[in-house]
Amino acid sequence: MKEWKAYERLVAVLCMDEHDSSRTVIPNAKITGFISKRKRQIDVLVDYRYDSDLNRRLIFDAKNRKRPIDIKEVEAFEGLMKDVNAKRGFIVCSNGFTKSAERRAQKNIGIRIVPLDAIEEIDINSWDKCWSSKCSNGLVLWDATPGLIMGGKVTVQASGKCDECGKFHVWCWGCGNKTVLEKEEGWQCACKGPWFWITSIEDEEDEKGKTSKANYLILVTTNDAFIIDRRPH
Repeated sequence: MKEWKAYERLVAVLCMDEHDSSRTVIPNAKITGFISKRKRQIDVLVDYRYDSDLNRRLIFDAKNRKRPIDIKEVEAFEGLMKDVNAKRGFIVCSNGFTKSAERRAQKNIGIRIVPLDAIEEIDINSWDKCWSSKCSNGLVLWDATPGLIMGGKVTVQASGKCDECGKFHVWCWGCGNKTVLEKEEGWQCACKGPWFWITSIEDEEDEKGKTSKANYLILVTTNDAFIIDRRPH
């Protein structure tokens, strides 16, 4: 695995450790900019899990550099924040930053130092490979484990997203089955329990009336439907 990619995955794991289950952590996110109308790549996106609430949107830029980051990188990051409507952002760098970069970073931009050797503390090779036949290099970041109580029994499910193609994955701990879900697709595991999973593309609107779309992962039971995760486009 290339060093820069391993560093991005390290930052994603650290984000998971820092945020509660109301946030979804999306490595290598690609969303359409509100200003540019083009797909923008974000190293790690931390968004609200259950619906669109851009007041909670955070973006992280992982900079594995041999030199300290400078003012130009802070300014470019600020432009990305405005385009994707992120309220706060963090530049995570492996070799520090210049004084001018620190002065240029405003109250909504933070700079953190995470040394490259911190990668040794996580086992990236233990991540599952993406189950999509169209994705050859992706790994799955499992970040939600909803439990279901049916007939007095607890069944644990897990969900995650591929860090390459972004597709949702589901893992039933009861029977051990795992699958990948395409856009607007459904799946029921071999347990044949009274629940199934679906994905749905939905329109969203922020507080300023800006519209966008997101892909929702929904767990449907005989009595209700629960949003488990979302991934903005």
